[in-house]
Amino acid sequence: MGDQVRFDFAVPDELLQEVVARSGRPEFIADLAVMPGTGEGKPPPLAGILRQYGYAPLVLLTAAAIVPDTFGNGISVIGQNLEHSFHMHDAALGAVTFVAAVAQLAWAVPLALWADRGSRKVVAGVALLVFALVAPLMALAPNVWAFTFLYLVASVGFNVSETVHNSYLSDAYPTEGRGRVFSWHNLSDPLSLTIGILIFTLIVAVGHSWRWGMLIALAGVPIALSLFTLHEPDKGQNESSHILKASGMDVHAQQGKAPRVLLGSATTRLLRIRSIYFELVAVSILGFAGTGGPLFGNLYFARRWGLDTAQRGEVTSIIGLAAFLGLPVAYVIGDRMFRRSPERPLVVAGICIAIYGVVFVTSLYMPQLWMVVALQLVATAAISPLAICIFLTLAATAPPEMRTICFALFGVAALVFGGFAGGVLLGAVSDAAGYLHGPTVALTIIGPVCVVGGVMLLVGSRYVKRDISMVIEDVLERYGEGKRLQAEGGVVALQVHNLDVSYGANQVLFDVNVDVADGEIVALLGTNGAGKSTLLRTVAGLEHPHRGVIRIFGVTCTYLEPEQIVDQHVALLVGGKMTFPGLTVRDNLQLGAYTLRGRGSAARTAVDEALDRFPELASRLHQPAGSLSGGEQQMLALARVMMTAPRLLMIDELALGLAPQAVDRLMDIVRQVNGDGTTVVLVEQSVNRAMSLARRSIFLERGQVLFDGPTADLLERTDLLRPVFLGAAVDGLG
Repeated sequence: MGDQVRFDFAVPDELLQEVVARSGRPEFIADLAVMPGTGEGKPPPLAGILRQYGYAPLVLLTAAAIVPDTFGNGISVIGQNLEHSFHMHDAALGAVTFVAAVAQLAWAVPLALWADRGSRKVVAGVALLVFALVAPLMALAPNVWAFTFLYLVASVGFNVSETVHNSYLSDAYPTEGRGRVFSWHNLSDPLSLTIGILIFTLIVAVGHSWRWGMLIALAGVPIALSLFTLHEPDKGQNESSHILKASGMDVHAQQGKAPRVLLGSATTRLLRIRSIYFELVAVSILGFAGTGGPLFGNLYFARRWGLDTAQRGEVTSIIGLAAFLGLPVAYVIGDRMFRRSPERPLVVAGICIAIYGVVFVTSLYMPQLWMVVALQLVATAAISPLAICIFLTLAATAPPEMRTICFALFGVAALVFGGFAGGVLLGAVSDAAGYLHGPTVALTIIGPVCVVGGVMLLVGSRYVKRDISMVIEDVLERYGEGKRLQAEGGVVALQVHNLDVSYGANQVLFDVNVDVADGEIVALLGTNGAGKSTLLRTVAGLEHPHRGVIRIFGVTCTYLEPEQIVDQHVALLVGGKMTFPGLTVRDNLQLGAYTLRGRGSAARTAVDEALDRFPELASRLHQPAGSLSGGEQQMLALARVMMTAPRLLMIDELALGLAPQAVDRLMDIVRQVNGDGTTVVLVEQSVNRAMSLARRSIFLERGQVLFDGPTADLLERTDLLRPVFLGAAVDGLG
């Protein structure tokens, strides 16, 4: 493939050049000409892409989405029949829908995590197979309780298309065809609303019972078995497999060393991407219409216009045809529009959903049935490009390793609000408004809700370029690391690049860049509130950055949790806060051996080594830690930390409030630890102590690195040291 970088989306040339120039790495500009996925030219034809990468994934996954979609739409069509069979009111029917939505929520996150950690084709196949075998059993349900229970289990097959399928397709096909691939996959929606519903209602009409319609789920069995035969693409291969080609690094081998980002950290990371945040808010609102609209729309046609099951199926199919009118828009202009102006798809999505809400509500009050159908056809056509527009943006702004979780979050957001408000709330409104006019009144609420959702998407579009810029910076940072490895070789103990950290709306660190070599000892100095402790806490996983990369011994650890950071042989010692005063010294040490649980001999050895290193503690094992002097407590804390055998030791205020003799003893221990090969980064307030411990110092002020070099040279920077130390002392040191 040569020396090249592939982004996970089509990057506009102007935006790419801007970010590269801002990165301070102008040497990358020479590589831009060989970066596939950039530029604003005409994308290659989809037919050629499918011939090269295979038709099977797209065809099978589209078919796998059609069957559950048809089944779900069919449940909405037979809502009136279910009420009669199980003697339910509208609110009860809405509650059943809500419970099913909660079940989809319960399945969505575990399936997404499974897919991100394993094989997506297996997850898709298993989910569809369980659905196809359980859903037909709903035909045998004697009451609403059995029906609902089976619906809960069958719900495992719903929404997999928006999470696992989209993640798979993002890696199975190249970035330049992603919008058109998503468009073809989204044909499952109109196909299920037209051909699927016609088949479903025909089965119900011929069988003279809604129960026969449940058998349509059996069509998923052969499709599910076929999914297992697909090839599983590498996650993020459209960018990662080319980022470090020039350096000769095995990117996937390097990434394989890093632990998986846990769900909580992944969610935190995704919610800090501003465009994704507003999209999630919008989708939460739009879930109101997505869940309640089809269900109460069929009740509207049954009560307002007196249509039976077959007639409602025909009307739903006619309206569903409109989706075929909107998808070509996304197919033809999606990739090209995004390539030229990445924020424009979200603008289109916002306008589409607002138009849908206004036109849909208007249709409810038309005097003739054909007018209702015509306006709802227009509304459906307007909303059909919505999913494609959102998926294009997500694929560009979500990290590849979190893409499935990101898609799952959108399903969760829609189901939490939509399942509750669209099911139970609209059902209660419908019951309160009366049998005949209840569905009409309930559906009217959808109009203003859709307008609000559209506004949220428009607001989110303002952040798309900014969020894509951060993705580009991340790609270029990894590319630069590959270049460095090619030129210099060897991993660095700690790399902090382009780091931004905030507490709420208060930003503390600004574009911090720090590299610490293996075996080095570095002093971190600065004014109070400069961000020194925040930097160490972020490296330790106690805080998560809003931007940037943290790499520890070559492993990307930016969004790992503290327990995962400890597993990377990293330890943080906080001055004056690291002992349990009510516990004995021995108990404190045994707590330090907790990370060695399951290895009894190793834990005992670690305690013995700690006492050998700190003989002062051996005679005080049965004393409460709170009875020790300040220096002894700090020794105990350091002893407990060193029991984990860290390769990187971070110390925040080693000498805080301690007597000079205790400080000297602790400094000797730190020198010994560093001499044994441990890399040390310590926060210091005394420039004299920093000079005696570390040849190199880093000075922070107001969250920015103002100095990074030999400690001796820092002594000459009285402009930096004067705010920290007395002016006379600084002059004397100089």
